[in-house]
Amino acid sequence: MYSSFTSLSIARFRFTIEPTEEINLPEYKGSAFRGGFGHAFKRATCITRDRYCEPCILKSSCTYFKVFESKVSRETAERLRLGGDAPHPFVIEPPLTRQGYFQPGDRLSFSLVLIGTAIGQLPFFVYAFMILGESFGIGKGRGRFRLVSVEDENGKQLYDNGNLAGGFVIRSADEIMKTDVSSDDGRMKLRFETPLRMKTAFGRDRKALVTGMHEPADFRVLLKSLYHRAFVLGQLYGEGVDEAEYDSRNLPLVDGTVAVENADIFWYDWERFSQRQERRMKLGGVMGEVTFSGKVAEYLPLFRLGEYLHIGKGTGFGLGKYRIAEESGKTP
Repeated sequence: MYSSFTSLSIARFRFTIEPTEEINLPEYKGSAFRGGFGHAFKRATCITRDRYCEPCILKSSCTYFKVFESKVSRETAERLRLGGDAPHPFVIEPPLTRQGYFQPGDRLSFSLVLIGTAIGQLPFFVYAFMILGESFGIGKGRGRFRLVSVEDENGKQLYDNGNLAGGFVIRSADEIMKTDVSSDDGRMKLRFETPLRMKTAFGRDRKALVTGMHEPADFRVLLKSLYHRAFVLGQLYGEGVDEAEYDSRNLPLVDGTVAVENADIFWYDWERFSQRQERRMKLGGVMGEVTFSGKVAEYLPLFRLGEYLHIGKGTGFGLGKYRIAEESGKTP
């Protein structure tokens, strides 16, 4: 069922920064870290300094173009069932602390997930965050910071005092999905730590935003969205195996086999100003916890992968982050 993306490579890194002046951040910090990052990344990688990438003769070998200019042909969009631009091969996981004021001497950590071919561009990501802190700043007033350290998932220090080492942990989707759980009926509790902004259908189908998590059908929406996201990332940034291996219509039906045992879900509203579109954008989504019961064990591997990939829209801002709070086990 998952063979179309099991070879996809994934790496997670932990960045720690220290303010060099006062920094004021909103409650949800995803926009603060992602907002100026694109400009910083372009400064770190662009040779020509042209404003527009499309006419540039270097775009086919440009790191910025490959990472940020996620345009695909109409044929590719149709083939991959994309409703818009392709997903970026990275996820910024912002700090979840409610603290908003930081001063020199404080420390603040966030994570970066790199996917497929983007893993080899880690030095550019590190340099871009250095530029973001030293030249652009973040939050209200654009407070500056310095990059203190970068660690891989196992805690190995990769960056220290301007030096960046290699030899970090890279995991395949297959490795992440492998699990030792019972095949008996059980429970799975998902805790959405950042807003989940997801529609009831993907691709060019226009459906409403998911605003709750109370019906068995909601589980299938989550499942299909995760499955589709993993497949698309594998096609664009992985080995791109035979598409015949993928068909969301072949996902096992979950109606009657999975039930919503408990849902403590609420809507979290937030907005950001898009410099590219020159307007404010509302990016609210659902947060909270939901417990599914029934035959969830067979789907647990995919949901484990989703802990890295996130789910829904706005993943570059850290949206759609969840944690499996209670894994499958026998129902008492």
